[in-house]
Amino acid sequence: MHPFFFQQLDILCSTSTENVIVPDTTSGLEIFSKEQARYDEKMDAYVLMRSMKEEKPEDNRGCTVEEMEKKAAVKQTAEELRGWRRRIRVERRKEDEAWQTYRNERRTMLLEWKGMPRKKRKKLKEWKRQHDDEWDRRITERRHLTIKWEKEDEEWNKKQRGLKEQMNICIASLAAILVILDNCTRKCIGLPVFMTGRSVTADDVIIALEMRLPPELKYIISDNGRQFIAEAFQKLCNSRDIVQVRITRHRPATNGIAERFVQRLKEMLEEKQWISEEELKLVLNEIIEEYNDAPHQGLDGLSPNEYERRIKCVPSA
Repeated sequence: MHPFFFQQLDILCSTSTENVIVPDTTSGLEIFSKEQARYDEKMDAYVLMRSMKEEKPEDNRGCTVEEMEKKAAVKQTAEELRGWRRRIRVERRKEDEAWQTYRNERRTMLLEWKGMPRKKRKKLKEWKRQHDDEWDRRITERRHLTIKWEKEDEEWNKKQRGLKEQMNICIASLAAILVILDNCTRKCIGLPVFMTGRSVTADDVIIALEMRLPPELKYIISDNGRQFIAEAFQKLCNSRDIVQVRITRHRPATNGIAERFVQRLKEMLEEKQWISEEELKLVLNEIIEEYNDAPHQGLDGLSPNEYERRIKCVPSA
C-alpha cells in the first residue's frame, strides 16, 4: 500500500479540522486534482473515501420514525407470509408425488387385470371392485384438494396485493428502465422509464432513442432483447445509417460497460425513495447528474462530463 493512502486515512480519520482540507465526499474531485500524486495513489484514496462514506439513516431520507416502524412491520409480515407459502409448496409437492405414485400403481394394476384369463378375473372380481372404489375415493379427495389449493392461492395473492399497496409498490405495472450510455465517454445519455414493464415494445424503445441519440451516431451496441431484434428497430438503424452490434447470447460480459453501469444504478437506487412515476423520473435525473460528474476508474479518474469536454477540446466551466 502506498504512503499516500495512509496520509489520506489520517486526514479522513483526524478529529481536528484545523488546517485540514477535507476531500469532496460527493465526487472525489479534490483527490484527483492533486497533480503530484500518481494515479494508483489517487484511486487508493478515492476507494477509501467511498468506503468511509457514511450511510444516511432511514429517518433522514424522507421517512419519519413512525413510517419506518410501519414498513418494518410490513416487511416482517411479508417474511412470515413467504414462510407460510414455502411450507405450502413443500406439502403440495409431497401430495403430488404421492398422487403420481398411486396413479402409476393403478395403471400397473389395470394392465395386469387386462392380461389375466377370464376365469381368474371372475375370481378377483371383488378385489377389482375394491380397487375401483378406492380409485373413486382418491379422485374425490384430489378434486377437493385442488379446490383447497385454489382458495389458498387466491388468499396468497390477496395478501400479496395488500402488502404491496402498504409498501407503496405499483402493482398495476412494472417499471422498466432503458440504459443509454456513450461507450466512449461512459456518459449516461438517458434513463427513460416505461411503466409497461415487460410489455415494452420496440416502438417504445425507438421513440425514447430518437429523443436522445446524437445525429452523428454510427454504432449501437445492444443485447438480444425482442425490442432490439424487431424489424422496426432494424428500420431505425437503416434509416440513420447506424450499425447495430448485438452482444453474444448469454454473455453479458461482452457489453461490460453497460452491465457495470446497471450494477451501479441499482446501488444508487437503493439509496433513493419514490412512490410515483414522476418521482422516479426525478430520482433518475439526479442519478444521471451524479454519475456523469463522478470520477470514473475507466477514464483515469476523470468524470464522464470532464472526459467528454477534453476529447472535444471544450474548456471547463
